[in-house]
Amino acid sequence: MNESHDGARAPVFEFDYIADPGLLADCHARYWELKREAPPLFWTNANGGHWVCNTGPLANHVVRHPEIFSSQILSIPPNPDQPKMIPEMLDPPEHRPYRQMLRPFFESKAIAPLEQRVVDWTDDLLAKVIDKGECEFVSAVASRLPVAVFMELFGFPMEKFEEFRHLVVSFFNARATPEERNQLGQTILGHLAELIQQRMAEPKDDMISQIIASKVDGRDLAFDELMSIGFLMFLAGLDTVTNAMSFGMRHLAHDEQLRQRAIDDPEVIPDLGEELRRRYAFVATPRYITQDVELDGVQLKAGDSILAPLPLVGWDEKLNPEPEEVSVDRQFYRHAAFGSGIHTCLGLHLARMELAIFYRAWFSNVGHFRQIEKGDETCRGGSVMALEHLHLAWEA
Repeated sequence: MNESHDGARAPVFEFDYIADPGLLADCHARYWELKREAPPLFWTNANGGHWVCNTGPLANHVVRHPEIFSSQILSIPPNPDQPKMIPEMLDPPEHRPYRQMLRPFFESKAIAPLEQRVVDWTDDLLAKVIDKGECEFVSAVASRLPVAVFMELFGFPMEKFEEFRHLVVSFFNARATPEERNQLGQTILGHLAELIQQRMAEPKDDMISQIIASKVDGRDLAFDELMSIGFLMFLAGLDTVTNAMSFGMRHLAHDEQLRQRAIDDPEVIPDLGEELRRRYAFVATPRYITQDVELDGVQLKAGDSILAPLPLVGWDEKLNPEPEEVSVDRQFYRHAAFGSGIHTCLGLHLARMELAIFYRAWFSNVGHFRQIEKGDETCRGGSVMALEHLHLAWEA
Protein backbone atom coordinates (compact mmCIF):
# COMPACT_ATOMS: atom_id res chain seq x y z
CA MET A 1 0.00 0.00 0.00
CA ASN A 2 1.48 3.35 -1.08
CA GLU A 3 1.11 5.94 1.68
CA SER A 4 3.62 7.29 4.16
CA HIS A 5 3.04 7.22 7.93
CA ASP A 6 2.30 10.96 8.10
CA GLY A 7 -0.58 10.62 5.64
CA ALA A 8 1.27 12.08 2.65
CA ARG A 9 0.11 10.81 -0.71
CA ALA A 10 2.49 8.63 -2.71
CA PRO A 11 3.81 8.00 -5.28
CA VAL A 12 4.23 11.63 -6.33
CA PHE A 13 4.83 12.74 -9.93
CA GLU A 14 4.38 16.43 -10.63
CA PHE A 15 2.05 17.17 -13.54
CA ASP A 16 -0.27 20.13 -14.19
CA TYR A 17 -3.16 18.94 -16.33
CA ILE A 18 -4.12 22.55 -17.10
CA ALA A 19 -0.82 24.33 -17.69
CA ASP A 20 1.94 21.73 -18.20
CA PRO A 21 4.17 23.21 -20.95
CA GLY A 22 4.41 19.89 -22.80
CA LEU A 23 0.65 19.55 -22.68
CA LEU A 24 0.14 23.01 -24.16
CA ALA A 25 2.63 22.21 -26.92
CA ASP A 26 0.96 18.89 -27.85
CA CYS A 27 -1.50 17.37 -25.39
CA HIS A 28 -1.49 13.87 -26.90
CA ALA A 29 2.29 13.68 -27.12
CA ARG A 30 2.54 14.77 -23.49
CA TYR A 31 0.02 12.20 -22.22
CA TRP A 32 1.83 9.52 -24.22
CA GLU A 33 5.10 10.59 -22.59
CA LEU A 34 3.40 10.44 -19.20
CA LYS A 35 2.13 6.95 -19.99
CA ARG A 36 5.74 5.82 -20.52
CA GLU A 37 7.41 7.68 -17.67
CA ALA A 38 5.02 8.15 -14.73
CA PRO A 39 3.64 5.56 -12.26
CA PRO A 40 0.32 3.86 -13.12
CA LEU A 41 -1.41 5.94 -10.44
CA PHE A 42 0.19 9.01 -8.92
CA TRP A 43 -0.36 12.12 -6.83
CA THR A 44 0.49 15.58 -8.12
CA ASN A 45 0.55 18.73 -5.99
CA ALA A 46 -0.60 20.92 -8.91
CA ASN A 47 -4.03 22.58 -8.75
CA GLY A 48 -4.49 21.93 -5.04
CA GLY A 49 -3.31 18.32 -5.27
CA HIS A 50 -5.06 15.32 -6.84
CA TRP A 51 -4.56 11.77 -8.11
CA VAL A 52 -3.98 10.94 -11.78
CA CYS A 53 -4.82 7.61 -13.44
CA ASN A 54 -2.05 6.76 -15.88
CA THR A 55 -3.35 3.55 -17.48
CA GLY A 56 -6.43 2.81 -19.53
CA PRO A 57 -7.82 0.17 -17.14
CA LEU A 58 -7.53 2.53 -14.14
CA ALA A 59 -9.17 5.43 -15.98
CA ASN A 60 -11.96 3.13 -17.14
CA HIS A 61 -12.42 1.75 -13.62
CA VAL A 62 -12.79 5.22 -12.13
CA VAL A 63 -15.47 6.42 -14.57
CA ARG A 64 -17.37 3.13 -14.22
CA HIS A 65 -17.66 3.25 -10.42
CA PRO A 66 -19.68 6.37 -9.56
CA GLU A 67 -20.48 4.99 -6.10
CA ILE A 68 -16.84 5.73 -5.16
CA PHE A 69 -15.72 8.23 -7.81
CA SER A 70 -18.49 10.81 -7.92
CA SER A 71 -19.41 13.27 -10.68
CA GLN A 72 -20.99 15.74 -8.28
CA ILE A 73 -17.90 17.97 -8.44
CA LEU A 74 -16.51 17.98 -11.98
CA SER A 75 -13.57 20.29 -11.47
CA ILE A 76 -10.01 20.17 -10.16
CA PRO A 77 -9.43 22.03 -7.96
CA PRO A 78 -12.95 21.37 -6.62
CA ASN A 79 -15.41 24.22 -7.21
CA PRO A 80 -18.57 23.61 -5.18
CA ASP A 81 -20.15 26.69 -6.81
CA GLN A 82 -19.78 25.29 -10.34
CA PRO A 83 -23.15 25.49 -12.18
CA LYS A 84 -24.81 22.09 -12.02
CA MET A 85 -25.20 20.24 -15.32
CA ILE A 86 -27.95 17.60 -15.39
CA PRO A 87 -27.44 14.65 -15.78
CA GLU A 88 -23.63 14.86 -16.07
CA MET A 89 -23.13 15.98 -12.45
CA LEU A 90 -25.53 13.46 -10.93
CA ASP A 91 -24.68 10.03 -9.51
CA PRO A 92 -27.01 7.02 -9.31
CA PRO A 93 -29.84 6.74 -8.51
CA GLU A 94 -30.64 10.44 -9.25
CA HIS A 95 -28.89 10.26 -12.62
CA ARG A 96 -30.99 7.50 -14.21
CA PRO A 97 -34.45 9.13 -14.71
CA TYR A 98 -32.96 12.23 -16.38
CA ARG A 99 -30.85 10.15 -18.74
CA GLN A 100 -33.83 7.93 -19.60
CA MET A 101 -35.83 11.06 -20.39
CA LEU A 102 -33.12 12.52 -22.66
CA ARG A 103 -31.94 9.37 -24.41
CA PRO A 104 -34.76 9.11 -27.02
CA PHE A 105 -33.89 12.57 -28.37
CA PHE A 106 -30.41 11.37 -29.35
CA GLU A 107 -31.07 7.89 -30.71
CA SER A 108 -30.13 7.25 -34.34
CA LYS A 109 -33.72 7.39 -35.59
CA ALA A 110 -34.31 10.68 -33.78
CA ILE A 111 -31.37 12.49 -35.37
CA ALA A 112 -31.74 10.93 -38.85
CA PRO A 113 -33.95 13.82 -40.10
CA LEU A 114 -31.04 16.19 -39.38
CA GLU A 115 -28.70 14.45 -41.82
CA GLN A 116 -29.55 16.50 -44.92
CA ARG A 117 -29.28 19.75 -42.95
CA VAL A 118 -25.81 18.73 -41.73
CA VAL A 119 -24.85 17.96 -45.34
CA ASP A 120 -26.09 21.40 -46.43
CA TRP A 121 -24.27 23.26 -43.63
CA THR A 122 -21.07 21.35 -44.35
CA ASP A 123 -21.24 22.13 -48.07
CA ASP A 124 -21.90 25.81 -47.33
CA LEU A 125 -18.92 26.03 -44.97
CA LEU A 126 -16.55 24.33 -47.40
CA ALA A 127 -17.76 26.48 -50.30
CA LYS A 128 -16.52 29.55 -48.41
CA VAL A 129 -12.95 28.26 -48.10
CA ILE A 130 -12.24 25.88 -50.99
CA ASP A 131 -11.30 28.51 -53.59
CA LYS A 132 -8.91 30.23 -51.16
CA GLY A 133 -6.61 27.21 -51.05
CA GLU A 134 -6.00 27.61 -47.33
CA CYS A 135 -7.75 28.38 -44.04
CA GLU A 136 -7.33 28.46 -40.30
CA PHE A 137 -9.42 25.35 -39.92
CA VAL A 138 -10.58 25.69 -36.30
CA SER A 139 -12.17 29.11 -36.77
CA ALA A 140 -13.31 28.68 -40.39
CA VAL A 141 -14.85 25.21 -40.20
CA ALA A 142 -14.50 23.15 -37.02
CA SER A 143 -15.96 25.74 -34.65
CA ARG A 144 -18.86 26.56 -36.98
CA LEU A 145 -20.51 23.28 -37.98
CA PRO A 146 -21.36 22.08 -34.43
CA VAL A 147 -22.82 25.49 -33.53
CA ALA A 148 -25.20 25.37 -36.48
CA VAL A 149 -26.26 21.80 -35.68
CA PHE A 150 -26.83 22.59 -32.00
CA MET A 151 -28.80 25.78 -32.68
CA GLU A 152 -31.15 24.12 -35.15
CA LEU A 153 -31.62 20.96 -33.08
CA PHE A 154 -32.20 22.76 -29.81
CA GLY A 155 -34.37 25.55 -31.21
CA PHE A 156 -32.26 28.72 -31.26
CA PRO A 157 -32.99 31.18 -34.10
CA MET A 158 -30.31 30.83 -36.77
CA GLU A 159 -30.05 34.60 -37.24
CA LYS A 160 -28.15 34.62 -33.93
CA PHE A 161 -25.47 32.29 -35.35
CA GLU A 162 -22.55 34.73 -35.36
CA GLU A 163 -23.35 36.01 -31.86
CA PHE A 164 -23.67 32.48 -30.55
CA ARG A 165 -20.49 31.29 -32.23
CA HIS A 166 -18.61 34.23 -30.68
CA LEU A 167 -19.94 33.21 -27.25
CA VAL A 168 -18.81 29.62 -27.79
CA VAL A 169 -15.30 30.55 -28.95
CA SER A 170 -14.87 33.08 -26.13
CA PHE A 171 -16.17 30.72 -23.43
CA PHE A 172 -13.71 27.99 -24.37
CA ASN A 173 -10.77 30.35 -24.90
CA ALA A 174 -7.95 29.02 -22.70
CA ARG A 175 -6.84 32.57 -21.93
CA ALA A 176 -10.21 33.68 -20.60
CA THR A 177 -10.05 34.58 -16.91
CA PRO A 178 -12.46 32.88 -14.47
CA GLU A 179 -14.31 36.19 -14.23
CA GLU A 180 -14.62 36.48 -18.01
CA ARG A 181 -15.77 32.88 -18.32
CA ASN A 182 -18.32 33.39 -15.56
CA GLN A 183 -19.70 36.44 -17.37
CA LEU A 184 -19.89 34.52 -20.64
CA GLY A 185 -21.62 31.67 -18.80
CA GLN A 186 -24.20 34.12 -17.48
CA THR A 187 -24.77 35.44 -21.00
CA ILE A 188 -25.29 31.90 -22.29
CA LEU A 189 -27.69 31.17 -19.44
CA GLY A 190 -29.55 34.37 -20.37
CA HIS A 191 -30.04 33.09 -23.92
CA LEU A 192 -31.20 29.73 -22.56
CA ALA A 193 -33.65 31.35 -20.15
CA GLU A 194 -35.14 33.46 -22.94
CA LEU A 195 -35.58 30.45 -25.23
CA ILE A 196 -37.06 28.24 -22.50
CA GLN A 197 -39.55 30.92 -21.49
CA GLN A 198 -40.57 31.40 -25.13
CA ARG A 199 -41.12 27.68 -25.65
CA MET A 200 -43.00 27.26 -22.37
CA ALA A 201 -45.43 29.88 -23.67
CA GLU A 202 -45.44 28.70 -27.28
CA PRO A 203 -43.96 25.23 -28.01
CA LYS A 204 -42.43 24.46 -31.41
CA ASP A 205 -41.08 21.38 -33.16
CA ASP A 206 -37.63 21.48 -31.55
CA MET A 207 -35.76 19.62 -28.83
CA ILE A 208 -36.19 22.16 -26.04
CA SER A 209 -39.97 22.17 -26.53
CA GLN A 210 -39.97 18.38 -26.34
CA ILE A 211 -37.81 18.40 -23.21
CA ILE A 212 -40.12 20.96 -21.57
CA ALA A 213 -43.07 18.65 -22.31
CA SER A 214 -41.24 15.62 -20.85
CA LYS A 215 -41.57 14.23 -17.35
CA VAL A 216 -39.06 12.86 -14.87
CA ASP A 217 -40.41 10.43 -12.26
CA GLY A 218 -43.92 11.44 -13.31
CA ARG A 219 -43.50 15.19 -12.77
CA ASP A 220 -42.75 18.21 -14.95
CA LEU A 221 -39.20 19.55 -15.01
CA ALA A 222 -38.60 22.68 -12.94
CA PHE A 223 -37.22 25.77 -14.67
CA ASP A 224 -33.80 25.43 -13.00
CA GLU A 225 -33.61 21.79 -14.18
CA LEU A 226 -34.36 22.88 -17.76
CA MET A 227 -31.62 25.52 -17.49
CA SER A 228 -29.16 22.95 -16.15
CA ILE A 229 -29.92 20.49 -18.96
CA GLY A 230 -29.65 23.26 -21.55
CA PHE A 231 -26.27 24.41 -20.24
CA LEU A 232 -24.93 20.86 -20.48
CA MET A 233 -26.21 20.55 -24.05
CA PHE A 234 -24.40 23.78 -24.89
CA LEU A 235 -21.07 22.60 -23.45
CA ALA A 236 -21.25 19.02 -24.69
CA GLY A 237 -22.66 19.73 -28.13
CA LEU A 238 -20.34 22.46 -29.32
CA ASP A 239 -16.79 22.03 -28.10
CA THR A 240 -16.45 18.26 -28.41
CA VAL A 241 -17.18 17.89 -32.15
CA THR A 242 -14.92 20.87 -32.86
CA ASN A 243 -12.07 19.18 -30.99
CA ALA A 244 -12.55 15.77 -32.59
CA MET A 245 -12.58 17.37 -36.03
CA SER A 246 -9.50 19.52 -35.38
CA PHE A 247 -7.32 16.75 -33.92
CA GLY A 248 -8.43 14.38 -36.67
CA MET A 249 -7.56 16.83 -39.43
CA ARG A 250 -4.19 17.59 -37.86
CA HIS A 251 -3.31 13.89 -38.11
CA LEU A 252 -4.64 13.54 -41.66
CA ALA A 253 -2.57 16.53 -42.81
CA HIS A 254 0.52 14.39 -42.12
CA ASP A 255 -0.81 10.99 -43.25
CA GLU A 256 -0.84 10.90 -47.06
CA GLN A 257 -1.59 7.17 -47.21
CA LEU A 258 -4.70 7.50 -45.06
CA ARG A 259 -5.87 10.54 -47.02
CA GLN A 260 -5.53 8.59 -50.26
CA ARG A 261 -7.47 5.70 -48.74
CA ALA A 262 -10.34 8.03 -47.84
CA ILE A 263 -10.30 9.60 -51.33
CA ASP A 264 -10.25 6.23 -53.11
CA ASP A 265 -12.73 4.47 -50.83
CA PRO A 266 -15.21 6.76 -49.02
CA GLU A 267 -16.74 3.66 -47.42
CA VAL A 268 -13.75 3.61 -45.05
CA ILE A 269 -14.68 7.02 -43.59
CA PRO A 270 -16.78 5.78 -40.61
CA ASP A 271 -13.85 3.56 -39.53
CA LEU A 272 -11.44 6.42 -40.16
CA GLY A 273 -13.46 8.67 -37.86
CA GLU A 274 -13.63 6.02 -35.17
CA GLU A 275 -9.89 5.37 -35.30
CA LEU A 276 -9.03 9.07 -35.12
CA ARG A 277 -11.28 9.45 -32.07
CA ARG A 278 -9.55 6.46 -30.48
CA ARG A 279 -6.07 7.84 -31.09
CA TYR A 280 -6.89 11.46 -30.28
CA ALA A 281 -9.52 11.36 -27.53
CA PHE A 282 -9.36 14.62 -25.61
CA VAL A 283 -11.30 14.38 -22.32
CA ALA A 284 -9.58 14.01 -18.94
CA THR A 285 -12.49 13.71 -16.58
CA PRO A 286 -12.25 14.74 -12.90
CA ARG A 287 -13.98 12.72 -10.20
CA TYR A 288 -14.48 13.31 -6.46
CA ILE A 289 -13.62 10.40 -4.15
CA THR A 290 -16.47 9.74 -1.71
CA GLN A 291 -14.88 7.10 0.53
CA ASP A 292 -11.47 5.76 1.48
CA VAL A 293 -10.51 3.14 -1.07
CA GLU A 294 -7.50 1.21 -2.28
CA LEU A 295 -6.86 1.38 -6.02
CA ASP A 296 -3.97 -0.46 -7.68
CA GLY A 297 -2.25 -0.82 -4.32
CA VAL A 298 -2.53 2.90 -3.53
CA GLN A 299 -4.63 4.25 -0.65
CA LEU A 300 -6.99 7.03 -1.72
CA LYS A 301 -8.77 9.23 0.81
CA ALA A 302 -12.38 10.42 0.83
CA GLY A 303 -12.41 14.07 -0.24
CA ASP A 304 -9.49 13.67 -2.67
CA SER A 305 -9.96 14.33 -6.37
CA ILE A 306 -8.80 12.05 -9.18
CA LEU A 307 -8.27 12.68 -12.89
CA ALA A 308 -9.14 9.97 -15.42
CA PRO A 309 -7.57 10.84 -18.83
CA LEU A 310 -9.77 8.98 -21.30
CA PRO A 311 -7.26 8.86 -24.20
CA LEU A 312 -5.44 6.20 -22.17
CA VAL A 313 -8.33 3.76 -22.62
CA GLY A 314 -7.85 3.71 -26.40
CA TRP A 315 -4.07 3.51 -25.91
CA ASP A 316 -4.25 0.29 -23.89
CA GLU A 317 -2.22 -2.37 -25.74
CA LYS A 318 -4.56 -5.12 -24.54
CA LEU A 319 -7.55 -3.39 -26.16
CA ASN A 320 -5.80 -2.12 -29.29
CA PRO A 321 -2.53 -3.67 -30.50
CA GLU A 322 0.07 -1.07 -31.51
CA PRO A 323 -2.10 1.74 -30.14
CA GLU A 324 0.28 4.52 -31.22
CA GLU A 325 -0.41 3.68 -34.87
CA VAL A 326 -3.46 4.99 -36.72
CA SER A 327 -5.00 2.19 -38.79
CA VAL A 328 -8.41 1.72 -40.39
CA ASP A 329 -7.79 -2.01 -40.66
CA ARG A 330 -8.39 -2.82 -36.99
CA GLN A 331 -11.01 -5.44 -36.25
CA PHE A 332 -12.30 -3.30 -33.37
CA TYR A 333 -11.88 0.34 -32.36
CA ARG A 334 -11.99 0.22 -28.57
CA HIS A 335 -11.84 3.59 -26.85
CA ALA A 336 -13.58 5.96 -24.45
CA ALA A 337 -13.61 9.13 -26.56
CA PHE A 338 -17.36 9.36 -25.85
CA GLY A 339 -16.90 8.42 -22.21
CA SER A 340 -17.55 5.12 -20.50
CA GLY A 341 -20.15 3.81 -18.08
CA ILE A 342 -23.30 5.67 -17.07
CA HIS A 343 -22.04 9.01 -18.38
CA THR A 344 -21.27 7.83 -21.92
CA CYS A 345 -22.06 10.77 -24.21
CA LEU A 346 -25.74 10.94 -25.16
CA GLY A 347 -24.86 12.71 -28.40
CA LEU A 348 -22.42 10.14 -29.76
CA HIS A 349 -24.65 9.22 -32.75
CA LEU A 350 -25.00 12.88 -33.70
CA ALA A 351 -21.24 13.47 -33.33
CA ARG A 352 -20.48 10.45 -35.53
CA MET A 353 -22.94 11.73 -38.13
CA GLU A 354 -21.45 15.24 -38.19
CA LEU A 355 -17.88 13.98 -38.46
CA ALA A 356 -18.60 11.36 -41.14
CA ILE A 357 -20.50 13.89 -43.27
CA PHE A 358 -17.67 16.39 -42.89
CA TYR A 359 -14.91 13.93 -43.86
CA ARG A 360 -16.87 12.73 -46.91
CA ALA A 361 -17.44 16.30 -48.09
CA TRP A 362 -13.83 17.31 -47.47
CA PHE A 363 -12.25 14.40 -49.32
CA SER A 364 -14.65 14.62 -52.26
CA ASN A 365 -14.24 18.40 -52.67
CA VAL A 366 -10.72 19.15 -51.41
CA GLY A 367 -8.80 15.86 -51.44
CA HIS A 368 -5.20 16.12 -50.26
CA PHE A 369 -4.06 18.93 -47.98
CA ARG A 370 -1.17 19.84 -45.71
CA GLN A 371 -0.54 21.71 -42.48
CA ILE A 372 1.24 25.07 -42.54
CA GLU A 373 3.18 25.67 -39.34
CA LYS A 374 2.68 29.22 -38.10
CA GLY A 375 3.82 28.81 -34.51
CA ASP A 376 0.39 29.09 -32.86
CA GLU A 377 -0.59 25.41 -33.01
CA THR A 378 -0.85 25.20 -29.25
CA CYS A 379 -3.25 23.04 -27.28
CA ARG A 380 -5.65 23.93 -24.51
CA GLY A 381 -5.19 21.83 -21.39
CA GLY A 382 -7.75 20.96 -18.75
CA SER A 383 -10.56 18.46 -18.62
CA VAL A 384 -11.50 19.01 -22.29
CA MET A 385 -8.38 19.46 -24.39
CA ALA A 386 -8.43 21.34 -27.68
CA LEU A 387 -6.27 22.40 -30.59
CA GLU A 388 -6.35 26.18 -30.69
CA HIS A 389 -5.26 26.74 -34.32
CA LEU A 390 -4.73 24.55 -37.37
CA HIS A 391 -3.57 26.18 -40.61
CA LEU A 392 -4.29 24.01 -43.65
CA ALA A 393 -3.51 24.47 -47.33
CA TRP A 394 -4.43 22.62 -50.53
CA GLU A 395 -4.44 23.01 -54.30
CA ALA A 396 -7.39 25.26 -55.11
